[in-house]
Amino acid sequence: MHHNADNAGPKGDAMPKRVITIAPNSAEIICALGVCDQIIAVSKFCVYPPELKGREKIGGLFDPDLEKIVALRPDLLVLRGHNEAIEKLCAERGIDLYHDRTDTLGDVEKTIVELGTRFGTEHKATKLVAKMRQQLSTIRQRVADQTKPRVLLVYARQPDRLTNLLTTGPGTFLHEMIEIAGGINLYADQDMRYPQISLESIVARRPDVIIELLPEVKMTPGLERRMREQWHGVGSFPAVTSNRIHFLTDDHGLIPSPRYVEIIEKVSRLLHPEEHDHP
Repeated sequence: MHHNADNAGPKGDAMPKRVITIAPNSAEIICALGVCDQIIAVSKFCVYPPELKGREKIGGLFDPDLEKIVALRPDLLVLRGHNEAIEKLCAERGIDLYHDRTDTLGDVEKTIVELGTRFGTEHKATKLVAKMRQQLSTIRQRVADQTKPRVLLVYARQPDRLTNLLTTGPGTFLHEMIEIAGGINLYADQDMRYPQISLESIVARRPDVIIELLPEVKMTPGLERRMREQWHGVGSFPAVTSNRIHFLTDDHGLIPSPRYVEIIEKVSRLLHPEEHDHP
């Protein structure tokens, strides 16, 4: 890594002009930095912003179209997670590779700043991070004095029945989301970041609120009723008896980008409705 003496970001040809993003979050960040035009292809999971709709799709982390990537002649590839084939391809072809870390909200901030440096948009990156921090701190302050409910967060399962449930342990942006929104993560004591959990363990832990993040699900009143009934069939615990079961189908419910503040805000309203009843 060579840095310019004046640290003003890359000069001339060093600025990435043909960028491929293999995850939706980095595409959002690059567009938020005002350099959306440099993106020539995105992953199939890219949902935002709308101006990326027409860009080439090159698959996802586990099924990237390597031939298409080569044909597009990118000068920067942004990858979330690891894919040996992509890493090898970039090494062989001399394509610059940037790994965006997104496990925590701190990682998201770091990625914003590092991508800002790559694109020479440090000023925008700094402002974006400051705005995120300000928004999160506002949410934190609003719920600071409230009793914290114990929250079960489910982000994956079989839609037709309650099996293969995945939740979050500590060290993830989902865990941070629960805490910032004014809740206690029911599984904060786990060793794994994304453990699979049993219904017995849920009943034993007695959550006050259940929140399911279902970005892939097309929700209808009928489906919502059925999914609610599934939980009522599990047993009697506070979230069920007070019917505090919520399904969030926002398409960015699992995408750790600057827009994630909106999801945290929503969850905060569900956990603390009393704070939002009056202006």
